Amino acid sequence: MSDVVSIFGVTADGCHGVLPEERTYLQPFVADIEVEVDTRQAAISDDVAQTISYSDVANDAVQVITGESVNLIETLASRIADRVLARGALSVTVTLHKPKAPVPLPFSDAQVRIHRDGPLKDSQGGLRHVVLALGANLGDTQGSLEWAIGQIRLLDVNVVAVSSFLRTAPVLAEGQAPQPDYLNAVVCIDTALAPLDLLAALERIEVRGGRVRHERWGARLLDIDIIDVEGVTSTYSHLLLPHPRAAERLFVLEPWHQIEPDATLLGRPISDLIDDLVRSGKSL
Repeated sequence: MSDVVSIFGVTADGCHGVLPEERTYLQPFVADIEVEVDTRQAAISDDVAQTISYSDVANDAVQVITGESVNLIETLASRIADRVLARGALSVTVTLHKPKAPVPLPFSDAQVRIHRDGPLKDSQGGLRHVVLALGANLGDTQGSLEWAIGQIRLLDVNVVAVSSFLRTAPVLAEGQAPQPDYLNAVVCIDTALAPLDLLAALERIEVRGGRVRHERWGARLLDIDIIDVEGVTSTYSHLLLPHPRAAERLFVLEPWHQIEPDATLLGRPISDLIDDLVRSGKSL
């Protein structure tokens, strides 16, 4: 679990139930909502836009409860969860209470509790196509990339294609010390692993390969980036998808184009992105 933003006791009236008469009169429903979200950047910036507002979450619940009539509170809870996940939540747990349910026995509450993972944590959606970029500029660079590709093959993935190795000059920040050239490659895989589970597995490979994170854009023994995950976009700080700088990096686009010439990124053919970078002479 990451951080959790919660709001409890959100109450609204709606017309929901299996019995026909329940669809004709209002009765109260109460929602408790727990949202898994990374709040670290919001805590630093003190900006609500970098988290998920419990006010917005409460409004989502009210909109669903006061909206279209349905038979089941399971359906209502699922619709609330869908709205919250659309705000970028990693996961959400919704407990929906129906305290006035027409049960002909003494009871204190009727409720359903559901948990839904967002696309970064969801491993139930079948195979996704994933593009990985590998790089190294210290030590035996070719040996490091070959070893890393071998380790990737041991994961729960199907390696679809591996590019040839491309040697490129390093991308440096202003004033950064010179570095050796990089050796780069792109690996395309299909996997049912949730993107965050895949990321964790790749980071373990980096560590076993000697990766130490001293500075941004620093020299490294091994680097593995997730560039694109089919059908998934993310603003989560630990895994931005598609990779925010991939469209500006020839050392990613060119080996990717070699093995998937018809691929697209951000809705554009990667061949067009390559042409734009070559014409402009700019690549990050």
